[in-house]
Amino acid sequence: MATHHACDDWDRMIKGDPGMESIFTWNENGAYEEYRGASGSGDGVHVLTGPIYVNTAMPGDLLKVEIMDLYPRMNPDGKSYGSNAAAWWGFQARVNKVNGDPFFAGSFTGTPSRNDEVVTIYEVEDGYAVPLYQFEWPNITSPDGVKRDYIAYPGTCVPHDVHGDTIPSSDVADHGWAKEGSITYYDSPYPARIPVNYHVGCMGLPPASHDYVDSIPPMVTGGNLDNKRIGKGTTMYYPVAVEGALISMGDAHTAQGDSELDGTGIETSITGEFKLSVIKAEDFEDWHSVIDFPLGETSKEYIVHGFTETNYLETYADNPAEIYANSSIDKAMKNCYTQTRKFIMARWGLTEIEATTVITQGVDFAMTQLVDGNWGVHAVVPKAIFDTGKSSKSSKSAKSSKSSKSSKALRRRAL
Repeated sequence: MATHHACDDWDRMIKGDPGMESIFTWNENGAYEEYRGASGSGDGVHVLTGPIYVNTAMPGDLLKVEIMDLYPRMNPDGKSYGSNAAAWWGFQARVNKVNGDPFFAGSFTGTPSRNDEVVTIYEVEDGYAVPLYQFEWPNITSPDGVKRDYIAYPGTCVPHDVHGDTIPSSDVADHGWAKEGSITYYDSPYPARIPVNYHVGCMGLPPASHDYVDSIPPMVTGGNLDNKRIGKGTTMYYPVAVEGALISMGDAHTAQGDSELDGTGIETSITGEFKLSVIKAEDFEDWHSVIDFPLGETSKEYIVHGFTETNYLETYADNPAEIYANSSIDKAMKNCYTQTRKFIMARWGLTEIEATTVITQGVDFAMTQLVDGNWGVHAVVPKAIFDTGKSSKSSKSAKSSKSSKSSKALRRRAL
């Protein structure tokens, strides 16, 4: 899974890796990969692995995705790096800075001569990600002559200057990328040690309602959830809307806090191993039928996801981009609560009033992300609070073995 932010530092995250170079290289004929990152056509920003056709998956089924392992895609020097962009779409851009000034983002905020966007490059080593250096976003012109004075298109390649102990190669400039003036660097950032937590930011299935969709706002069928809990050992359940499920995954992170506040996690190229199983509709337990949202499961908990709009493609069917102007954490919380209540009532057979008190005392809600248009809230539901020693009220609670036997499984390695 190649990160779309890799060209924030070509030499550390791309150079010498033929697969990565094939995505980001330009030559006299143009970009090797025309649609890497954002194309400007409303298709989103992510570089995704997929779509993967899953045999027997049909609309109405559930796709069960077990994350068996995640590990970094090392560069030729055996090292791993990631990038964090404090960008115009981050929540911090909605809040005045410490000095009281607003957050400026080049032409996006109508201030082409002022930009507060900063990129931090992290080195990943010994179980931690540590800031290596930071730089202010420069005014960049792409090989085809498009000026990028703010982070409009993840996938932009930065032609770095000599700074600190770094002497960059000429590769990016040789491709035709140019910049105005010198870049401002901060080569001794505070050496915070962020624990590594590899996870998949964007994984899901396409909807049936539209021929193509923006990869940024999350959907009923998954997509860009940006939940740090979707890592090794987590199983995800996605409603299948089209034949073959057509799962894609990418936007992998080394780490991220809940909210993904400034716009991105530590965006890193990661390899994953996944086991895919189809739970056929005719083999559903009662609670499977209420999963019309992306559901996570670990050995100890379930993770229920809610968004500003449960199905923004239905709410804004004629112009899905309207979701960006209508982001609301309040609505996301309401939708997450109703999904959690529905799920608990179906999974363990509780009444509504039983579910409400149990949720209030035993379930934690948190902001998943405040940056993806269709903002997210998730609920962490501990399995232990339902371990009463009594059988569930759900009439089909013992059917899991049948579902397991009837599902079709396969393993994929996503590079």
